[in-house]
Amino acid sequence: MNTSSQQYDRMMTVPVNRLIPSLAVPTVLSMMTSALYNTADTWFVSHLGDAATAAIGVNFPLVAIIQALGFWIGMGAASNISRFLGRRMIFKANIVAMSSVVLSVVFGILAMIVGIVFNKEVVSFMGATETILPYAQEYSRIIFWGAPLSCAMFVFNNLLRSQGRAFFAMIGIVSGSVINLFMDPFFIFTLNLGISGAALSTLLSQAISLSVMFVALRKDGSLIRLNIKYISKITGVYLLILSTGLPSLLRQGCSALATVLLNRAGACYGDAAVAAMSIVGKISFLAGSVVVGFGQGFQPVVGFAYGAGNYTRVKKSYFFSLAVMTSLFVVNGILCGMFPEQIMRLFNVESQDVIEIGAFTLALFSFSMPFQTLVILANMLLQVTGQKLLASMTSLMRQGIIYIPYIIVMPHFFGLRAVQTVQPVSDIVSGIFCALVTWHFFKHKLSQK
Repeated sequence: MNTSSQQYDRMMTVPVNRLIPSLAVPTVLSMMTSALYNTADTWFVSHLGDAATAAIGVNFPLVAIIQALGFWIGMGAASNISRFLGRRMIFKANIVAMSSVVLSVVFGILAMIVGIVFNKEVVSFMGATETILPYAQEYSRIIFWGAPLSCAMFVFNNLLRSQGRAFFAMIGIVSGSVINLFMDPFFIFTLNLGISGAALSTLLSQAISLSVMFVALRKDGSLIRLNIKYISKITGVYLLILSTGLPSLLRQGCSALATVLLNRAGACYGDAAVAAMSIVGKISFLAGSVVVGFGQGFQPVVGFAYGAGNYTRVKKSYFFSLAVMTSLFVVNGILCGMFPEQIMRLFNVESQDVIEIGAFTLALFSFSMPFQTLVILANMLLQVTGQKLLASMTSLMRQGIIYIPYIIVMPHFFGLRAVQTVQPVSDIVSGIFCALVTWHFFKHKLSQK
């Protein structure tokens, strides 16, 4: 039996309580490492002052938008590839894979051009005040130059995970992240490049990650092959990728827009509020990365099972992952709720205003963390099974339909408290909605198959 057949059998026969953790552990490590090097930027840059720290927060939505493009294409490709591989349609999987790489390069170049040409307008819209603007522009220009690399990196990561090769996806992310952790202080302080050094370090780490994952996709045992002959000339293939990945774009895009609106709302209360919300955002991203990483181990298992028509395995995968992911979020919530001020001080914050604003926000956020599991799992389940409308609905809820109206309207009545409570309220309401949608899918959609 060749290694490709062994990989297929593994995805279809190993019990889910063993298979999902085996796929999730490398993905969790990837997500954790990625979150750590994003957090490292904030920690090192915090030595340059509150305005520089706030600039990282202002640029976070820009990074999220570029990532959203990569996830849009990558998740759209991965969801289809998992189902095709479950049906043993290897040729179709290869076409989707190679066509997604082409899309990532095109979209990355477009993002780079727009970001460089309209740099000042973009960062101003993101919520940069006059004092933050110089730092934000300095950082964002370099990030935009790396947009094609970033988009391709996220696509390659999803291509590896779609076939259950999470270990190689992890190696790609971790290798770049480790380089970033060492290069950040070297570029920022030793070479005296300031906030530009943080951006250059990020760019270098992404190039290394991309190279490692490209090599992994060329190795024996990969169920899909990257070859120019698989580039599709049929428009429908690209539309399939983009339409399937739309929930990821909506989720990431709404998240980026929500962060922009949060920055703009926080700016009304000074740089301290922007800096505090930026740090809380990084902490919540770090805490959530463990849970999201576990969910990404769940997704290819469901894709294979659904493609092969094994719906009992789909349900087992969901409920096993629900129990594990909820437990992880409960632990995260307890830690953030018990030690909010101490966690804020880890970021070398000297301003008491930043600490107080951030600690209160983090304490509130801890109560709603478990509800995020319902949102994350619902979205992943519906997307990988091709339920485009339901997946899009769940994507829009948390950071879109609930969050955006709240952050626009409520600060007029409740001031800074509305800025601090927007995420917990969004998590709780959207979590309940997503639980109902998932119940509907299992009872009315899956039972009809």
